Amino acid sequence: MRIIFGIFSVAAIVAMVFLGLSLKVAHDESEHWKTRRATLENELLELRKEVEEHGAFLDRLRRDPDFQDAMARKELGYGKSGELNFRFPKEESNLTNESAEP
Repeated sequence: MRIIFGIFSVAAIVAMVFLGLSLKVAHDESEHWKTRRATLENELLELRKEVEEHGAFLDRLRRDPDFQDAMARKELGYGKSGELNFRFPKEESNLTNESAEP
């Protein structure tokens, strides 16, 4: 009778350890997904703000002729007739490294 009780006790302890480890793994995975969800929700909020900003920019671009003119000048290098436009290449930080003599 003691042997059977000992076997059942050992089996119960092994089962408890196994269930405890399984519970820990499940909890860790749950925490991982909660963190991932929070990260994605923050990223979604940032993207929604960005969409809102781009929407405001596009709305202004559609409705404001002065803004259209300013953007055409700035981004495309356009000018009014009779104006002289000077275009300078954008400086890159790599130019100083490439021009150095070996």
